[in-house]
This record gives sequence, structure tokens and C-alpha cells, in this order.
Amino acid sequence: MYRMMIVDDLPIIVDRLVRLFGEHELLELEMYKAYSAFEAMDILKEIKMDIVLTDIKMPGMEGIELLHEIRKYWPKCKVIFLTSYDEFHYAKSAISGGGFDFILKFEKDEVIVKAIEKAIAALDDENATMKLLHQAQMQKRQVIPLLQEQYLHHLLYGKRVSLTGRMEEQFRETGIQLHHRMPVYMLMGRIDGWAAITAISDRKLMLYAIQNITAELLNISVAMVSVTLEESKILCLIQPKECSTALMQVDLPEEIWERTFAFVFGSLERIQSTCRDLCKLSLSFVLSEAPIQWSQLPESFDHLRSLFLRHAGAGKEMRLTDRTLDVDGSSAAAVQHKLQSFKVKKIELLGRFLGNGAKPEFDQLYEEIMNDTAQQAVSGFLKLEVYHSLASVFLSYFRLHPLDPSVFAKVELEKLTHANPDLSWEEMKDYFARLADHIFEHKAEIREPGKENIILWLNDHIEKHIAEDLSLTRLAEAVHLNPVYLSRLYMQTAGIGISDYVNLCRMDKAKGLLKNTHCKIYEIAEQVGYDSVLSFIRFFKKQMNMTPQEYRDL
Repeated sequence: MYRMMIVDDLPIIVDRLVRLFGEHELLELEMYKAYSAFEAMDILKEIKMDIVLTDIKMPGMEGIELLHEIRKYWPKCKVIFLTSYDEFHYAKSAISGGGFDFILKFEKDEVIVKAIEKAIAALDDENATMKLLHQAQMQKRQVIPLLQEQYLHHLLYGKRVSLTGRMEEQFRETGIQLHHRMPVYMLMGRIDGWAAITAISDRKLMLYAIQNITAELLNISVAMVSVTLEESKILCLIQPKECSTALMQVDLPEEIWERTFAFVFGSLERIQSTCRDLCKLSLSFVLSEAPIQWSQLPESFDHLRSLFLRHAGAGKEMRLTDRTLDVDGSSAAAVQHKLQSFKVKKIELLGRFLGNGAKPEFDQLYEEIMNDTAQQAVSGFLKLEVYHSLASVFLSYFRLHPLDPSVFAKVELEKLTHANPDLSWEEMKDYFARLADHIFEHKAEIREPGKENIILWLNDHIEKHIAEDLSLTRLAEAVHLNPVYLSRLYMQTAGIGISDYVNLCRMDKAKGLLKNTHCKIYEIAEQVGYDSVLSFIRFFKKQMNMTPQEYRDL
């Protein structure tokens, strides 16, 4: 509903028009009236008005003066002038000065109503346009973080950045409030451990919360943009506030950069305590000690990530710079690495226990390796080495001992080929332990035979699974042998082809069911491994020279 005010120094005209619009329900107007321009101004200062229908000639303040005052308060208001014949040219000039329309005072009611309908239509169009603009702005605000993230990932993971006008344009399009010709400090944050937060969606929410906390505490004194990385990191690119006003050819004084570094590094403890209190998570940071040119972002980014890996076991809530030295000394670290590498080599023994089905021995050695290595670990690189060594053991096992699809469905096999450097020791230990348990359970279920009694085991397996797929390929998978080798081995040992033995078993089973049960022919076909009853009948007739029904009727 729009608000409309009628202004005239003749009350009879005002009252008549108010009645006219009040009787016109389709207009849905909230009506106001004023008997002078001054009275109208008192109302306009308090209430937003959408349409004003005013006399163009009034004592004290004319309609055009009123128009200028209305524009100061409500620029979108539609002002329509009431005029007489001798004021026609005066009204026409008022329209060029910002009025919406003019009508003669003594026009028919239909003409006056149409003028108001025209103003309402114009307001509707403007509101619709404003709504579309607002929606576009809201969508842009929502998509800007995604655009920033995509572009920053390109800068961090891509090739060297070319300092051209294109980069300035990208900053403008993605809303990055940094100077494209000034270097940046790089700050990387990492969540030290997720505690009880296991759901991916919950972790992402927490990561965004920490990103917002960091931005809120740093934005007061610096210009910055931030992005989430991997599953537990954030990265901030930071410049002094002065960069936003600096000319492209002017370098900032050294003391401004030093002050910015001191502020950011000094704020890290507060960020950590805030995240600990609000999010119940500990956070570590590493900050570049010198500003980095945009062209050097990928190399510097990799360097900061390697610092986190190198100091992964050095404790929680660390505050490092990219020139942080190892406190233990290089020689001590080398000795420690030799001890850790000895543990890693023991992982190879796990593969033997896995293949032999020796679960107790596997569990004992696995527990020893994981516990000892976790206690001694000072480097995230060691954790990745252990991870890849374990993954290699299991991948080798799967290559030599194919598993049923049902087993693959129970494990997250993509983790074997995509190591997450932020995975905790506990999560890594649990994953490989569960994977081993599934393998041992599967081996127990199929009772994998030794080669010395493989034929006996196969014969027993065929008889017990006569209704299932007993193709050579499937049987070879069951005993983890090459199909060609299995076929040759079976013929040499049993003196009969493996497919001939399957057919004999199916025939014996079919004859027993025909003579000793009342099962339908199609039911017997299914029970001896035939999807089609016609295929079963043809098979039976070929073997017995009679149909199944003829055999049953004997």
C-alpha cells in the first residue's frame, strides 16, 4: 500500500479528492490531506510519502517550492500538480524540474484517477527494479567468497602470477581489498585436532567460524583476504591499511611493514584463546617474516605448509615464523629420524601377517609400530611416510588377493590413494586397523585353502554353491588364482575339466530334485544355477537325451 497526500488551500477540493480516492478500493491508498504547503511539509518531515497531489499556486509557498522540499526528503515521491487553464505553461515547466505529471483541477474524476494509477504503476516498476537489483547484490555477496576462494586457490596452487592489469581486474571482480602491486604477509592457521567433531559438515562450519574470528580480530588494523584450505587450514594474505590509499608507484616505508608484522604476530595469541573459548579447538599459526611478492606466492605457500609438517609433533597452539629454527639441532633430529625409520621398515612385516591370516601377530606388531611412532613423532613428514607405507601394504594385498565387492563397500578405499596430511595419529591408526579387521573377517568366511587341497576345497565349494555363478573366472577369484592356471591345475589333478565337473554336479542335483520333490521345472532350473528354464531344459536333454519332465515321469 502506498501513501498519498493531497495539498490545496481550498478545503473543498482536498476533501472531494480524498472522498474520491477513498471510494476507489482498487487503488489501496493510505490518504493524508494538507490545506497549505507548510502543513504538508510538517507531515512530510515525519512520514514517508509516495505520491503528492498538490495545487501549483498556493499562498505562502507555491507547488514548485514544495516540490524542491519534497525532493530533499523523499526523492522517489511522485508529485502531481493541480493546475488551471491559465497556469498550463507554468505547470509544464514544473514537470521539467522534477514533477511527475499535471492535471487540470476540474477534470473528470476518471482523468484524475488515471493520473494516480500512472504514478502507482511507475512506483511498482521502480520497486520491481530495486528488488531485482537487491537480489542481484545479495547473490553477488553470496558468490563473492566462492569467487575469492577459486581465485586465491589459483594463485596458491597455480603457476607464477603475472603482474598485469588483468590481476587488478580480478581483484575488483572478486572483491579482494588488497593492492595488486604491493607484497603481502602470508599467515597460515591449522586446527591442531578435531576432538569429538567427526562430521565433515561440522568441521567446515568450525573452519569458517575460525576464519571469521581471525578476520574480525585482524581487520581492525590491516587489510586482508582469507581462504579455507584442505580440511583444517586457513590462509590469510595481509597488507598494511596504508596500501589501500597508496599510489601504485609509491613504496610504503619499512616501519609500516614492520609494524604490521608486529601487530599480526602479537594478535595470534588472542586469536588462539578466542578460538579455544568459543570453538573449543586449538589452533597453530605460521607467519611469513617478510612481505611476499605476488609472483612468489606458490613457493612461499609450499614453504609454510612444510613448516607445519616439520613441526607437527612439537605441540599445540604454536606460533611460528618461516624462519623458525629447530630447537633440537640438526644432528639430534637426524638421530631421531633414523630411529623412526627403523619403525617404518617394520611395516613391511605386516604384509606377511596379512597374507597368512595371522591376525594376533598382525595386531601385536601394528599396535607396537603405531604407539611407538606416535610417541616419538616430531615431524608430519614421518606421519605421511607411515601412512603411505601402510597404504602400500594393503594395496599390495588387494592386488594379490581380490576381495568381494561386499568387502570393498565396508572400507573407504579412496583413503589409500589420497593421504590427508591433517589426519591425526588416532584417526590414521583406527582406519588401518578397521581395514585389517575386514580382511581377516573375509578370510575367515571363505576359509581360503592351501594349494595342496585346493581341488577338494573347490569341489566342496561348487557343491555348496551350485545355484550361483560358477564360471571359471568366478572360481579363480575365490581361490586367488589366475583362471588359465586354475583350469590347467584342475585338469591335471582331477582328470576332468572344471566346467565338466560343474555340469555333473548340476545334473546330479537336478535329477534328485526331479525325483524327490514336487518343485516346478523353473524352480529346479533356478536351484541348479540357470536363469532361463529353456536353457536348463536344453542342457538336461543334451545330457540325458530326454526332457526334465520325461525323466520325472519315468
